[in-house]
Amino acid sequence: MKNIYPFLNPIQWFKARKFARQNAKFDKPKYDLELFLYSKMLTNNMLHYGYFEDPDTKPETISFQQFEDAQIKYAENIIDRIKDHDHPILDVGCGMGGLSELLSRKGFEVESLTPNENQIEFIKANFKQLTTHHCKYEDLDTDKKYGTVINSESLQYIALDEAFKKTEKIILPKGRWIIVDYFSQEKKGDNQKPHHLDTFYQKAKDYGWTVSYQYDITPNILPTLHYIDMYVQRFLLPVKHFAYEKLRFKKPKLYYLTTKLRASIDKKVEKETKTVDPEVFIKERKYMLIVLDKI
Repeated sequence: MKNIYPFLNPIQWFKARKFARQNAKFDKPKYDLELFLYSKMLTNNMLHYGYFEDPDTKPETISFQQFEDAQIKYAENIIDRIKDHDHPILDVGCGMGGLSELLSRKGFEVESLTPNENQIEFIKANFKQLTTHHCKYEDLDTDKKYGTVINSESLQYIALDEAFKKTEKIILPKGRWIIVDYFSQEKKGDNQKPHHLDTFYQKAKDYGWTVSYQYDITPNILPTLHYIDMYVQRFLLPVKHFAYEKLRFKKPKLYYLTTKLRASIDKKVEKETKTVDPEVFIKERKYMLIVLDKI
């Protein structure tokens, strides 16, 4: 009975309803749970898919070191597209500051921007040389102009018109905008996320940008998706099944009372699993490295 007592206690239901209201307005850019998890698993302070030079890398062979090496290669691909005179640099959606710190070590003048409170505190504590902006990109208030703006897996969170307007305002003449992100291959609406690739290219043209470089790196990020999918199928789902069955045999009453909760968990797991399914990703999305130059 002690296990089901909270379900029968009116006071506990009142407290639960109050707690739910307090947590109803979850702002992902300010506190991204997935990024927080990855930041605890990896040590190079980079939060992206990485870039495997061998697209046929088998998921069973990938170690943490190999994945972190792939993340460094991803960052180097971005750095290779920066012209020597394109300073200062603004790293939009900088995550834990890994790319910004690497740019700084290579002698670039770089500033970091993220709306995530945890990430800002981490950067301030670990990379004191970096100038940080704690806000959403569209809310950035500055008179400073930048030679290069970088969006690494962050453009998808910003409305396209807002992103183009803000970059237009802060970019130096003949400045450069480097975007590395995945895009939808199918148009589903005006404000869809991820952004529709052809719509993005049309917006770039409309706002006076020219595409100076574009590279489909989808094959090079697929090893990461295969690795995550393998981990989900061979570890997470079996553990979930084990936990459910353990509950069913050990606490059958509680198992019955949590039927709707488990169904909700299953639905969430199914949705999240689909996002890392390599076959679904290939069918629906393209992961692009795009360089725009201001005309």
